[in-house]
Amino acid sequence: MTIRSATAALGAVLLLMGCASSRPVGSSRSSVDYSAYEEDLSSVRPVYGAGTTGRAGTSSRPASVSTATAPTATTPARKPDVRRPAAGPVSALHVNRQLDQFLDTLAQQNRSIRYAPGFRIQVYVGTQRQEVESIKLLIYQNFPELNPYLSYNQPTYKLKVGDFMRRTDAERYFASIRQLIRSAQLQGDKVDIRRSLSIK
Repeated sequence: MTIRSATAALGAVLLLMGCASSRPVGSSRSSVDYSAYEEDLSSVRPVYGAGTTGRAGTSSRPASVSTATAPTATTPARKPDVRRPAAGPVSALHVNRQLDQFLDTLAQQNRSIRYAPGFRIQVYVGTQRQEVESIKLLIYQNFPELNPYLSYNQPTYKLKVGDFMRRTDAERYFASIRQLIRSAQLQGDKVDIRRSLSIK
């Protein structure tokens, strides 16, 4: 017998011994008796006072625990909640007053803001006074809701119209004005907030 075959035989024996069950040969799973299990759980069961009952009027105390040996559960005294203020409604009113004051000052600040970044449509840039006046009249006749802004920096006149807060509103008017005046341009500008609210 060679060393290689002896090693293989020893390995097979060890493998079979490792796979063998450690149970006694005569025992089977059906022979385990679960009804013989006993453990006293009375120390962890809840115990209620004499007047309390469970569902359907039956006592929720286990039958094996007698009233003489059952420990009485005492409820500890409740500590006052330290997070709750002593005067509930008064503090709520105090917070509401502070909030109202803050909102009033914020609204007053917002009313004082007159200009904001927005868009205007430039309809004329040139040196002819009569031409700028005729374009201004044309815009007023077709779009009376748009306010004209004429500026003069010698020798150039610039005429812009509208106070648009949103680009979509400006583009809608720009398409209509562009049909009348081909040289019109949409530009970013500082606009009057109150006048922008009147444009629909």
